[in-house]
Amino acid sequence: MLSNIPRFKIDDILMAIKNNEFFLVAQPQVNLDTYELVGFEFLARWNHPKYGVIAPFHFIDLLEINEQCYLLTLTLFERMLQTIQSLDNTKTAIHYSLNMSANDLTVEGFAKQIGHLINQYQINADSIVLEVTETAGIFSNQSVANLRQLSQLGIQLAIDDFWTGFSTLETIRLNVFSEVKIDYSLTSQLINDKASMAGMNAILQLCSDLELRCVIEGIETCMARGILIEAGAKIGQGFLFDKGVEEHALKEWITNYTHSQYSAKCDNATLLLSEKELRLLELRPHPSWLWDFNTNKVIWANRSGVKFWGVESLKNLQAKTFNLMSYSVKTRLKSYYRRFVSGEAEISSEWDFYPNGRHKKVFCIQIPRVSQEGNYVMMVHAFEGFHSRLPNKKHFDSTNQFPAPFIIVNEQGALTRINKHAHIEIDIQTDQISEIIAPDDFQNIKSACRGGHLVQTFVKNQKSDCQDVLYIRALMVPDQNTSEQCVYHIVLVPISDLLANEIPALKPVDN
Repeated sequence: MLSNIPRFKIDDILMAIKNNEFFLVAQPQVNLDTYELVGFEFLARWNHPKYGVIAPFHFIDLLEINEQCYLLTLTLFERMLQTIQSLDNTKTAIHYSLNMSANDLTVEGFAKQIGHLINQYQINADSIVLEVTETAGIFSNQSVANLRQLSQLGIQLAIDDFWTGFSTLETIRLNVFSEVKIDYSLTSQLINDKASMAGMNAILQLCSDLELRCVIEGIETCMARGILIEAGAKIGQGFLFDKGVEEHALKEWITNYTHSQYSAKCDNATLLLSEKELRLLELRPHPSWLWDFNTNKVIWANRSGVKFWGVESLKNLQAKTFNLMSYSVKTRLKSYYRRFVSGEAEISSEWDFYPNGRHKKVFCIQIPRVSQEGNYVMMVHAFEGFHSRLPNKKHFDSTNQFPAPFIIVNEQGALTRINKHAHIEIDIQTDQISEIIAPDDFQNIKSACRGGHLVQTFVKNQKSDCQDVLYIRALMVPDQNTSEQCVYHIVLVPISDLLANEIPALKPVDN
């Protein structure tokens, strides 16, 4: 029992190292979107002959106080290399991580011993990641020298528990780190804490700008995974995927690994809300509610959601009608429904709400669910007073992140990029703009865009099976592939032909 574990003496731990009582548990790291296996973090455990398996906080601090932690690090590092060697290239395109203490770096010759072990076991150094937590000691001359030597060996270095350490930006400026790890203490508060969410996005943006790999620790729920994907996170680990695999079972685990065994946990939306989710959402200080596309009503909300909509009870909110929604809101909801039915897992957007006539600017994350009757509903997680998490430039860096049908067209009318929303909502099957809008309309748009003007207009959809009108917003920008030509970034939103008689003349309108 944990309560029976005594305070150990340093000699107890050193003897355990000598007796080979420490072992490793590998926690998988996966691509959050595809569930592809990308790596493992090896975690230390002590198999005590009397007290059983003991977690690191019972022994690491004592080793660091006595400046003996490097002995355990070297022992576990060799054990990790032995495990990697035993895999026989079962999975070659992954990396293997191990924590080291900042105190290890103060030991003269530490990096040299690490290099000797890599040579001994003939393991590719670039598949190894050593994680170190930021402390004041990391900036000593000896520590920096060891870090640079490890980097020169080809080993990848990661800043562990990023944002919780001594001097984040100073650590990055050492220019030896290729990875940043975000701690559970931040991940666990995403749903409930606006500041944690803002911090998460700041870190992700920093990593994107500096081209650092970012690994999110402590992912335990599908809700957290969905929010992180929308924030731009790529790699994560946590109990949602696996608590950890003992080293002797790792080869079999990798061999049997399939994406579907984990995607089933989050991609099955046949339950509206589990009891655990209901408890979590009721505790959430921000509004959450379920929107029924079929009835155009809110069918459930947490306490904050009821308060947000300015009604006295959930029953009153369920009875509330939304018949006075503007056409743009109805179109937007129809678009979300289409995207969910096509398989999209999350949508993030800003909304202007007017509960009781009061304007509120709200950032929302929307997730699809399916009722027992087979109807799609939308779970909305709202964040009042919190705006888009990534700057607008990201919309053009990755067109799939732009939350509307979006294309890029060159001067000759060829489509050079089409995002998934354009495929879904307009069903684009061509590589020429002339098969979507009339050539004359495209020429008018090009002419109006000259001089850097943002143009908005309405044009007829040329697809033979469609009577929709397209709302167009277009901007001319330099072509990155050639300095002599330009391309056109175009947002095109289908509008029902029922409004065709109400739209202005089909000519570009300079904004």
